[in-house]
Amino acid sequence: MSAGSRSPTPFPFQAHARFADNLYRAREAAGLDQKEAARRAAVTRSRLDRIEGGEHVPTLDVLIRIAGAYSTSVGDLVEGVSWRPGWVEDSGPAEYLVAEDQPAAST
Repeated sequence: MSAGSRSPTPFPFQAHARFADNLYRAREAAGLDQKEAARRAAVTRSRLDRIEGGEHVPTLDVLIRIAGAYSTSVGDLVEGVSWRPGWVEDSGPAEYLVAEDQPAAST
């Protein structure tokens, strides 16, 4: 969620950074510049720039369109970012988990 959202648990910087990196890598692997990627995903280039910059988390609709424009899956775009629901079997508080390793570039 973007800043100012109603979510009680903010999307942390590390998760934004990982997600943004996944998007950038997927776009590069698809051989697209931002202008063409935005056209294919039916979003403005400035909106795509904010998403890739980690300033904005897209809606599910936009995320699906971006995945389609990049010929990849939504799962690939969110790889390395997951949610631990918290207090399940003494797991601790709810939080986003971000993998330390970088995703492999899609082929």
